[in-house]
Amino acid sequence: MPEPAAQPLLASASRAVRQLADLGDPLPVEVTAQLAKPEAEPEALLRPFVLVDVRIDELGNAVCTPGAAPPQLVQHGWRSFLVRVENPHRIEGKLVTTSTGVYGVIDHLSHSARIALRDTLTVVPRIKDAWLNTTIAGPSVLSGLEVDYKIISLYSREHGVRSAGLWLCVADEHNHHSLSRTPVQVASFRTSLEDRDFSASFEFDCASARDIQLDVREPDGRSCMASITVRDAQGRSYPSKAMRLAPDMFFHEHVYRATGEVIRLPEGRYEISAIRGPEYRPVRFQADVDSATDVLAITLDRWVDPASRGYYSGDPHIHAGGCSHYNVPSEGVTPETMIRHVRGEGLWLGSVLTWAPCYYHQKQFFSGESISPPAELECPAMQQAQGMTWRPKPTDRDAESVLRYDLEVSGFPSSHSGHVILLGLTDQDYPGTSVIEDWPSWNLPVLRWGRSQNALAGYAHCGVGLAVGTDELPNYVIPGFHGIGSNEIVVDVPLGAADFQCGGQLAPTAELNIWYHLLNVGYRTLMLGETDYPCMYDDGPGVGRTYVRLDEPPQGPRALEAWIDGLREGTSYFGDGRSHVFDLAVDGHVTREHSVAEAGPVQVSATFAAWLPEEPPPPPAGRPAYSAPVGWHLERARIGTSRAVLVEVLVNGVPMASQELVADGTEQEVSFDVTLERSSWLAMRILRSVHTQPIFVEIAGRPIRASRRSAQWLHDSVDALWKAKSGFIRDSERQAAREAYDAAQEIYRARLDECEVH
Repeated sequence: MPEPAAQPLLASASRAVRQLADLGDPLPVEVTAQLAKPEAEPEALLRPFVLVDVRIDELGNAVCTPGAAPPQLVQHGWRSFLVRVENPHRIEGKLVTTSTGVYGVIDHLSHSARIALRDTLTVVPRIKDAWLNTTIAGPSVLSGLEVDYKIISLYSREHGVRSAGLWLCVADEHNHHSLSRTPVQVASFRTSLEDRDFSASFEFDCASARDIQLDVREPDGRSCMASITVRDAQGRSYPSKAMRLAPDMFFHEHVYRATGEVIRLPEGRYEISAIRGPEYRPVRFQADVDSATDVLAITLDRWVDPASRGYYSGDPHIHAGGCSHYNVPSEGVTPETMIRHVRGEGLWLGSVLTWAPCYYHQKQFFSGESISPPAELECPAMQQAQGMTWRPKPTDRDAESVLRYDLEVSGFPSSHSGHVILLGLTDQDYPGTSVIEDWPSWNLPVLRWGRSQNALAGYAHCGVGLAVGTDELPNYVIPGFHGIGSNEIVVDVPLGAADFQCGGQLAPTAELNIWYHLLNVGYRTLMLGETDYPCMYDDGPGVGRTYVRLDEPPQGPRALEAWIDGLREGTSYFGDGRSHVFDLAVDGHVTREHSVAEAGPVQVSATFAAWLPEEPPPPPAGRPAYSAPVGWHLERARIGTSRAVLVEVLVNGVPMASQELVADGTEQEVSFDVTLERSSWLAMRILRSVHTQPIFVEIAGRPIRASRRSAQWLHDSVDALWKAKSGFIRDSERQAAREAYDAAQEIYRARLDECEVH
């Protein structure tokens, strides 16, 4: 072939060399110096550092042969090499990589590809052989030059000499299909690579990594579980996300480790971050790992301790299976993995909800009691094959975290009416059913069945489908009820069948509007913070959380029942855990119900604590400004670029007074004087971060009937709900449902007549 044009080739080579340096594998200084000269001959200079030579024919088929670079890798680390692409026909597309003789070839394609891969790795030999991760680093699109240089990065799980083949092919720029084959043909082609000799075969020499023990400590010296993130200078997470098995999740940047447990790392410099949920500030430091490194000491930085004030955290909505994030979604993970995640986020209670996709497998873990199992590795043979040889360690704080397996009625016949959560069940099987398809097709019978077991009954992700295009609270726009939010709650609450709804994930107007209207006509409906981990949020349990005031920590088999009793009878608040409201009181009384003899002024007080960094985080690379996280997050309450947030006191859902508070982590007393003209509910909030349960103040024994408009809104919402959902209710159940809807509307009409104001 003719010699490639010198200048374009030099530019391609120079880009690749810069990428190698950025990835931590720079070429020798003398080589880069020579390459910088105008008369440089890149082919001669770079050939010794090429791992794979690729030649693309006129059909887009790629034949790979080994280059001159020594095939040396490092265990649990990345090495990057040059790839020389000879493309005489100037085929367009992008370069993708796979490997042969290695099960579970991993190129970072997508979550779905990763999930499908892991669903095939349930056999120990396959896991054992899935030791190599390959990816094209940097730009993968071919330049159109006859000779091009690209970068391939390889990650080895193992040490010693290991055999594998590498095959790079040209794919369509907008998907991962080979240009010359259909997806089925590509799959068939990959199974026969060795026979057809399209791949380059290597004997990789993989240097050993080290087990680094993590000495994680609370500020008082106690051992604990924490979330640990380890990144190299290129931002790559360790252990490799593509190589993880439970309890380490590929969708996390972090892993959960207890005091004395290990992470295996090759020598190098790392950025370490440690945290244990939002009650802690992140601890960040650089660590150099070398032959003398055995232990990394990490002292956590707690800024608030709600439990010391008698408030205990819980997440009422997490999952151990059914979500696509888990290895085998229809099965999921075990309690030993879930407790590790709950402990690592500093939660006292995690409600693990079985739902339709994993119902038949996960229900084996239901016991009707709270449990606190050891955080063992759940699949020893699989994890041994994966190289996870470290031993789990108990900690001083293990007993403080419990799990309770319960039920989310999601993927059931009634799910169109909203996803019901039942907390504290003694029996998970609905009477007279053998499969979930037999369950009722609307929620009221399910809620009544749950409450007959003294369970707390309510709704998940309450705001889904209930946004109406306004930020006003409360507002009087009737939603379409087309989603899976707390739809049927407008029927179930007046009939005495629903206790709560969960939120803290979406816009406040979508989540709080129904709640405010129910409170305005006198109902004591609860609002809980939840995560729906890892389906809505996969950061970890406790992204949304609920804090309940109790006399004693919720521990032992009856931990959930104690927590629920506190919700029903005491004070609580919910939010993102970055701000807290202790001891909400009216006229000094910390209580859920309060009575006064006559209308007039009352004092509403509480102790607030909130923490924000002194300055907003910098914008991500390539973005003009920082965008606060979705859902509820204190960063969304920051006033401008200050450290202040706004505390509001509500009377019947309407802010009556406010005060700016500096979110510096200190406890600060806040009080407001408000005048009550009628029986009302009062609460405090930092919108998008924390909201208290109300205190219900009855004047001269009169019930709360604060708004005729709220009663009318609820009445009319029942009509809208029937229009949206009645078609999904079975014919055999529709008459009973219609009667229940009518009964709810009759109750709303009666309360409307009792309301004192419009």
